[in-house]
Amino acid sequence: MNIHLRSADLSRSSGGKLIYMADALWLVIMSASLIESYAYRYAGALLLILSLTLYVRSQPRPPIDWRGWLCLAWGGYAGMRYVLQFALQADHPVGDHDLLFLMPLIFPPLAFGLFQCWPHLEKLVAVYFGFALVILLTGMHIDAVLEGETVIPLIQHNQIHGAVCCGMILIGAIFWLLHYLTEDTSNRAIRLYACVISPFLCVLCLLGIYGAKSKGVWLSLVPVMPIVGFLVLRSLKKRLAILIVLLLATSLAGGIYAVRENLSRTAGPTIAATISMFRDAGATEQLGDAVSHSIDSGATPISMNERLQLWANAWELFSAAPIFGWGSEWLELWPHTRYPNVGYTFMHNGYLEILIRYGLFGALVFGIMLGCFCLSVWRAARLGVISRHAVHAFLLILLFFSFTILSNSNNRLVSGESLSILTASFALACQLKVKAREAKNS
Repeated sequence: MNIHLRSADLSRSSGGKLIYMADALWLVIMSASLIESYAYRYAGALLLILSLTLYVRSQPRPPIDWRGWLCLAWGGYAGMRYVLQFALQADHPVGDHDLLFLMPLIFPPLAFGLFQCWPHLEKLVAVYFGFALVILLTGMHIDAVLEGETVIPLIQHNQIHGAVCCGMILIGAIFWLLHYLTEDTSNRAIRLYACVISPFLCVLCLLGIYGAKSKGVWLSLVPVMPIVGFLVLRSLKKRLAILIVLLLATSLAGGIYAVRENLSRTAGPTIAATISMFRDAGATEQLGDAVSHSIDSGATPISMNERLQLWANAWELFSAAPIFGWGSEWLELWPHTRYPNVGYTFMHNGYLEILIRYGLFGALVFGIMLGCFCLSVWRAARLGVISRHAVHAFLLILLFFSFTILSNSNNRLVSGESLSILTASFALACQLKVKAREAKNS
């Protein structure tokens, strides 16, 4: 089937008003990393309807490729399993946020909706970063941060959520600026706009990350920021790049030194307890025993102690059903684990959230989907469909996020759910753009 997917033609045939409505809804979904609310879910539902409407109206209609079918197949499997467990088991298990794992069902239609909005993406990103700067400026209590108090950056429910979002904004703002410093673009107004606000965004995000005192976010930035620095060196002229990286590194090192006592008070007990736990594991050759000793130890900080109890319970459930997991039934089994009185079932580990529900099979499928998304974006950048800095931001935000979910279930948060929608839709939309180019050139 010969397909000519030109965004401008589709926009005219599908109705400009619907596409402008879709633009606004995409901004609402993007804003979940700024304002923690469920507004993105309502926007996503409306956007799904709009995307399906645009798809039905488009002529010719692009077929769903195997990546889209993979998303639909997983959603169908997870949905059928959920329904069957609810219908066939006497206790009718409903799990805890288990329906969120059906989200891949909406990725293909939303990707088509984003493909329709493609000509407006540059402006949507600019609006998002402008909104982020306004929220950071109005909500950041710099005096409290400098005094060592814990703050909640952005408009989020707690400091960990805010720190994670600041980390994603920081990485995105760096590569957004790099794009306009290194790429030829006809939009000089947005270039000037990015050059003005991006440095302020980066500084405020770093202050927010420090002020939030989230040890998991601090550690997640450690492997990511050197890669960012390397890409900055590669992108800019050598002398300028070295000067900027040295200036940033010196400023960061000086800032860390200035607040070293605060950092030590915040992270020191957790680091000491972690080192002690691994020493016990080396002595006993049993990590499980070392974890139990750490939980029973009065020297373990309460936040770490609770996480270890949650992880021990989750690992116990996963070990009992490692291949396909427990589905929505896991919550019914939770009271029978070793530490049932930990107080909540939020795992504080995104990987365990998947493993206890869908086992290694589910983790494999999600891994394949993520790998396909990354390859699609990388291919689009290689073919010139998107900026090389766009793929850098895409991959490094995902890398940063993948580290944060080692100590928190951020994939179950508002910011994590919206991130999955945006990354999957963008990757599949990139695939549509690649096919459109190939069809045009054939």
